[in-house]
Amino acid sequence: MAIGITVITTANRARRFLQTDDAALEQTIDNLRRSSQMFGGKPLIIGSAGQTEVFARAAIACIEFEAARDLSAYVASPLNLELTLLTPEQLAEPFDGGFEGENFSVRIDFFFAGGHVLHTRAEGVRKAALAERLMNLTSFFERPVMNYRLAHGGVGLMNPAAIARFTICPGTADLPRDAWRAEPA
Repeated sequence: MAIGITVITTANRARRFLQTDDAALEQTIDNLRRSSQMFGGKPLIIGSAGQTEVFARAAIACIEFEAARDLSAYVASPLNLELTLLTPEQLAEPFDGGFEGENFSVRIDFFFAGGHVLHTRAEGVRKAALAERLMNLTSFFERPVMNYRLAHGGVGLMNPAAIARFTICPGTADLPRDAWRAEPA
């Protein structure tokens, strides 16, 4: 098995790495199990015989792990939704989603400091209580990490501290009382 690792910084630069060594793979999987700590603490160091790269954790927007093996079981999902990265083909098509009964399917675009953008489909079960739904909406920025599935296998971790804003389409009627109501111009 191999894992392709892509580190996307807040400068909107992507660095790609490939792991094929079994011991290195297990260490990466162990780090995925502790993904809630991914963007805090010591720098992220990725090294080989040829070079060593050191990333300031606060300057990382996302880390993606591409693999044929399903890695989603190794990352905790504190949300009541599943985020999946949209392919360029899916982005070109009109989005078909909305709120239906207990379920929802929406598009969420995450805009990071530095210009990186993640286009995702979010699916899940709506919380019954309005307060819980509002908490989900307002607590994105407070989470230590958010995970998403890659369209062609693997998982990604995004750093909520690096998110400048996000857009949900279609919009939700459940807005906090102090939200500004306005249409895009």
